[in-house]
Amino acid sequence: MTVGSKVTLLAICLISGLAHAGLPGDKRTILTSGDKVYPIHYQLGQSTILYFGMKPETVICGNKNYFAIEKIKEGITIQPLGSFSTNLTVMSHGKRFLFYLTPASGRSIDTFIDVRWVPEQDAKLVATAGNGSNQTVRELNLRIRVGILDFKLLREIKMGAAKRMIFEFEIKNTGINTIQTSEVEIFAQKAGQSAGHQIQIFEKDDFKPGSSVRGRLILSIADLKNGSLVINHRGRVGKIQIKGDLH
Repeated sequence: MTVGSKVTLLAICLISGLAHAGLPGDKRTILTSGDKVYPIHYQLGQSTILYFGMKPETVICGNKNYFAIEKIKEGITIQPLGSFSTNLTVMSHGKRFLFYLTPASGRSIDTFIDVRWVPEQDAKLVATAGNGSNQTVRELNLRIRVGILDFKLLREIKMGAAKRMIFEFEIKNTGINTIQTSEVEIFAQKAGQSAGHQIQIFEKDDFKPGSSVRGRLILSIADLKNGSLVINHRGRVGKIQIKGDLH
């Protein structure tokens, strides 16, 4: 069975906040497929951590005289030694990450950045899902128990002209052990087949006993009427039917 891709990240499309100029920023997430250069805003006297979830193999800094860069277990630390801008390239496991180091200059300072790789075929799907124009929202509030997971389907969002659908959900861990979100598979079906290209997104990597995690399933279709959402956790499977009118 062919199902959608997974991306785990912190609060992408789920939580938004205000950036305070000149202050250290909250944890920021970057999704990249290696074709775009992302700015990193630093400040003298403060370190910046880039977390990749894997140990970098090669780090190339355009002007290494002004930056002390150290590899750590699953990322790198950057300590600026002067107020200069330069390019930074990180390579690991066949992936290339491109950055541009530049002084914050009144902008929110990057202190911790969670860098996540998104396959090229998923990058456009994630990007267009962030476009809030011409969308309709339907509250669902449907629940299902799948093993130790208490799954709640919160709402359905249709993106109109973009021909995208988003399902927002929340999962509670009723077990006694921490659950990795990578263990949970959620995908949409229609007539027993995968419903278009799809990708699931979680706000964090794991959730402890008694706690919950929120996420989204993004689909490259305009409607899932009479389809279903399938939830799979370690062989325990549940299904929620998506009807045209739930009221």
